Amino acid sequence: MTTVWITGDQLCEWNSALATRGDARSTTVVLMIESLERARLLPYHKRKLVLIYAAMREFAARLRESGWTVDYLAERESFESALAEHVAGWKPERVVAMHQSEYGATERLAAMTAAHGLELEVTGHTNFVSSAAEFDELWRGKSRLTMEIFYRAMRRKTGLLLDEAEPAGGQWNYDARNRKPPRADMLVPPEPALPERAGVREAIALVERHFPGNPGVVGSFDIPVTRADALAWFEHFVEYRLAAFGPYEDAMLSTEAVLYHSRISAPLNVGLVHPLELCERVEAAYRAGGVPLASAEGFIRQIIGWREFVWQTYWRFMPEYRSRNALDARLPLPALFSTGETDMACVRTVLGRVRSLGWAHHIERLMILGNFMLLAGVDPAAANDWFWYSFVDGYEWVMAPNVIGMTLHADGGIVGTKPYAASAAYINKMSDYCRGCRYDRTASTGKDACPFTTLYWDFLSRHEARFAANPRMSLVLAQLRRKPRAERDAIRKRAAEVLEALSAPR
Repeated sequence: MTTVWITGDQLCEWNSALATRGDARSTTVVLMIESLERARLLPYHKRKLVLIYAAMREFAARLRESGWTVDYLAERESFESALAEHVAGWKPERVVAMHQSEYGATERLAAMTAAHGLELEVTGHTNFVSSAAEFDELWRGKSRLTMEIFYRAMRRKTGLLLDEAEPAGGQWNYDARNRKPPRADMLVPPEPALPERAGVREAIALVERHFPGNPGVVGSFDIPVTRADALAWFEHFVEYRLAAFGPYEDAMLSTEAVLYHSRISAPLNVGLVHPLELCERVEAAYRAGGVPLASAEGFIRQIIGWREFVWQTYWRFMPEYRSRNALDARLPLPALFSTGETDMACVRTVLGRVRSLGWAHHIERLMILGNFMLLAGVDPAAANDWFWYSFVDGYEWVMAPNVIGMTLHADGGIVGTKPYAASAAYINKMSDYCRGCRYDRTASTGKDACPFTTLYWDFLSRHEARFAANPRMSLVLAQLRRKPRAERDAIRKRAAEVLEALSAPR
């Protein structure tokens, strides 16, 4: 008997461990374990736990319907105890598992199986388009690799949006067209309703039973937990949202959490859909004339460009990457990220969405939550953990390059050539959050000054010497240097007050 061990973020029938046993189902048992101990490692958002447990249960049902024998060990205390139970009952001769998505996890599975005298056979990861060899080759001879170079390589590899080996429309990147601020008259289509699933009901009960104090609320659960539902969900996005996704992908509105985004990242990251099939569907919509090229390219760039770049960056630089702190940021995570209580309207609104949805779109993550952490000097490890456990699509491989690299510039420039620091001027341009906020977005000093604006100029002052040679920082540093000394001193004083308040005990 051979055991195929499937974990909670590899819920796909193209799982390479399954593929190796496709013609030997009668001598194969699929092992799936719900480990409560693993779920307690971080205070994960309730909706994330519901997603994983529900998707696991639904996938197990789908495997049984397809003729697989499944040993599903629900609500077990640990992987170790459940594996011992499985081995005692099924007496497998070998165990096969697909390579795990997070650093060290494969080795932990191997150690557990070795404790029972069994060797773990590890098969390749099949939920990504790129390979480590391709990434290494692109890095060869370079001091750093930009995402744009990688993205073009992935376009060439997949053939997506190519016309006779040239980029469709004559350009590789249409990002310049995709930065429109929101309009007051925007009509945002509602997301589709999802079928009721037994796995969701069971998972909600499980989470409330074992994790009642975890952050977030389950609410009306609206995340696909089956492949069929995820594909239908994405098809709705292509038909009703994709055309407007491109120009408004950076826009933020206080009254609309989702806008034109797909929210497909959570089902994608547990394996219900494959990145290439999503991109091929988007290209087909463009080729059929129903979607502007800038919108199709913008979505494809996020998936086979950014997502794959993050995946490969994580594996190339771990485990050292997770401890990087190039800007020497030491502020403990402020209490407002747990309570959601703040007078900053933008932060309060987005944190409310995180609490209710376990999700916020990428600009709210980067330019509201992450930007504030960057400006305040929040410890990168604490920030990374918070994003990891707060978002339904969060995994270490997702968050480390996004948070430590892109957001906090703590990796010293591997992911981004400059920090994504911005004052309230950017937030006001791209959202309606500043309207009615008690803070003055234009002021950097005084008790009514917006903390973003104060901390922005203080951040530049703190790191002026570090970024002096960075050509992408020359304009803002020149603006800083033109400020009178008295104004810079006043900014520093006000920033110290803001940071002291943020450091206050919870």
